[in-house]
This record gives sequence, C-alpha cells and structure tokens, in this order.
Amino acid sequence: MFKTLSLSVAALVMAGGGAYAQTPPAAAPAPLVVYDDALGNGWQNWSWAKVTLQVPAGNVKPIKVEGDPWSALAFHHDAIYTKGYSKITFYINGGVDGGQSVAVKVLIGGKAVDSNFVIQPKVKTWAAVSVPLKDIGGQDVNIDGIWFQGQADAYKPYYIDKIQIE
Repeated sequence: MFKTLSLSVAALVMAGGGAYAQTPPAAAPAPLVVYDDALGNGWQNWSWAKVTLQVPAGNVKPIKVEGDPWSALAFHHDAIYTKGYSKITFYINGGVDGGQSVAVKVLIGGKAVDSNFVIQPKVKTWAAVSVPLKDIGGQDVNIDGIWFQGQADAYKPYYIDKIQIE
C-alpha cells in the first residue's frame, strides 16, 4: 500500500496536479474602453478634426469624424502602462465616400509616436480593425493618448466605434 500511495503522489506532482501544481500564468488585463457609444472612464476628446460624438446609427452611437489635412480624432488619458496589452481594436465605416487615409498613432508624454499604420475605411461598410501596439510604438510603454489622424488631404466623414486597448 505504501508503494502505491508514493507512486500516486509522485504521478500527481509530475502531472502538474494537486497542491504542488505550478501557479497558472497571470490573466490578461481587462480591455480598456476608449469609446463604446460614449467616452470610457478617464478618456477625453482632444480632437482638432470636426468630431460629433454619439451619432445615432441604429443600435450604436459612433463618432462622426471629418476634417482638414492632418487633423485628428484625438483621445487623451492620464498615462496608461500597456504591459499585458497587445493591440488597439475598433470598428470603422467609411461613410458614403470611403477611402479616407487615417493613420493610427499613440502618444507618449504628449508626443505622437511616428508610425506608418494607415487604414482606408470602405464605403458604407463596418470593418473590425486590430492594430498591434508593437507596430505603432505602443507596447510596454506609458501612453497618454491615441490619434486617428487624416493625411495630406481633407477628408469626408467616416464613423468609428468600440475603440479599446486589449
């Protein structure tokens, strides 16, 4: 009986079960909501594009954005450490014209990090977008803002909603 018990405990420990199991990895942090039909906690609208928050559109209330060259939908927040997060996600719709060139940027210490991550929303179509933080200089750093910046041309309205850091 002693040998059987010893083997059972040894097998349990080797299999990773029981009181001697390894500690599971830490859970990923909860997504940080920037905008989901309204601004998330602590987020402020610092835009210099023409922005209308909470535009009624069926069951959602996206942001309508249009502007002059280089204008941006800009969000500000006290510094957030992005360790444990890997991407910014959102839904975007190009409105009746579509094809706007919109650069996605993070801010560190109030300054935009250069990135070449540019999207072009489609005409009258909602699309889910995932922007890796590593691709825009936002991984494992303190960010204090996110920009969706138009490029060299003035742009017609587009719509954006459900923006979060995951």
